[in-house]
Amino acid sequence: MIVMGTDPFYEKLREISWRRKLNSAEEHDLREWLAAHPKAQESLDLETGLTEALRKVPDVPVASNFTARVLQAVERETMAEARGGEPRWKLWRRLPRWLPRVASATLVVTAAGSLYLYNESVQARQKDLVQRVARVPLPSPEILTNFDAIRIVSATPAPDEQLLALFQ
Repeated sequence: MIVMGTDPFYEKLREISWRRKLNSAEEHDLREWLAAHPKAQESLDLETGLTEALRKVPDVPVASNFTARVLQAVERETMAEARGGEPRWKLWRRLPRWLPRVASATLVVTAAGSLYLYNESVQARQKDLVQRVARVPLPSPEILTNFDAIRIVSATPAPDEQLLALFQ
């Protein structure tokens, strides 16, 4: 089977047959071409049958201003594509009137709730810190009276140089 669109001669005759019946010279040329390409006969038969069926379909009457209406629709689409639709700042007009109010109220309630929860968590952390500090055992006041003596005793002595030399 010949793939349509591969032979320009065949394509030309096909297009002519869509518009009108082939004259005797064109039919003769087509028969000669088919003799050289017998596999194209099936494709030609299908094409001829479809063309004949479409010729039998009656024309549909259209409105007298059909062409003008089509051209106006094309022009509207072209203009809408050129300007990119409605400006973004006008899109808010399509929203329901109650939507901005609900959005604002939701934002306020969410912010207040978040602040309240944050404050509660800060207070809980402060209480926990106070309780942990209260559990730390404090030294008795007697230690503070003998603080200088304890500091002298607990001071680290200077390293013994002679002893270190012996170990080396």
